[in-house]
Amino acid sequence: MFADAMEQAMDYCRPIKIISRVYKSDEVLAETFTMFFVNGEGIAITSKHIAEEIMRGGKLNRTYEAFRKERASIPEECNHRIETNRLERRYEYVKGETKTQLRYSFSRCFDRIEKLGIEAHPFYDLAVIRFGGFGTTMFRGHCVFAKEMRKPRVGMSVCRLGYPVTEFDDYAFVKEKDDIVWTATGTHTVSQYPAEGMIVHVTKNDERITTFEVSGIVGKGYCGAPVLDKNGILVGMVMDTVTRIVDGQPKTCTLCVNAEIIKSFLQEKGIRFFEE
Repeated sequence: MFADAMEQAMDYCRPIKIISRVYKSDEVLAETFTMFFVNGEGIAITSKHIAEEIMRGGKLNRTYEAFRKERASIPEECNHRIETNRLERRYEYVKGETKTQLRYSFSRCFDRIEKLGIEAHPFYDLAVIRFGGFGTTMFRGHCVFAKEMRKPRVGMSVCRLGYPVTEFDDYAFVKEKDDIVWTATGTHTVSQYPAEGMIVHVTKNDERITTFEVSGIVGKGYCGAPVLDKNGILVGMVMDTVTRIVDGQPKTCTLCVNAEIIKSFLQEKGIRFFEE
């Protein structure tokens, strides 16, 4: 049912690869999330919490670099352990707990990226990523909205396309530099996986559908993934999961923002999108 829709979506849907590290750990933590393009001008959509984590990464890295410089400048005549402990308290670094570094990569999107801007929705878990200073695009096409918005309906079958499997390993911890880096070796790619489901609940605000829930649990790698109907028309975007008690038992579904909310947000920002 969704084969054609998924083939189209695979051309404009891309993974966000993130690696991070906590204080005094040699382990590199790897995660994948999803975004999709709305036009050929470098505009993509994803979840707000993912976009905010990307923006937070710059501050994390700068703060840790400042910490490393201060730690390296401790005079030899001082008690290094005591002075380091003072620094740790000032920077609020706790071994094995505090995230100190984060780096991200946008796979198979552009030949280069010189600018990156993020605009978050004030209420919903939704954000626009604006890429700038790129040359060749490595994706094709874009999502398509319904010209006359079709409301998500309970019982309607939809499909999500995301990146739930963290299979890439093109990264390393460089102990000598106390740093995490992307590498030229290793597995660079991340595979896409569709997940079919049924809309089981809708939420309205003044008769306008804002969010809806889709049956089936999906991993957090689906956050930011497009939700499509059988014709490949955008129905919404995956935000997170939600658990409800049904017949006394917890039932977890996928929480999605309605395409109408996305469409309105793009219009507010003056971003071109396509309808059919």
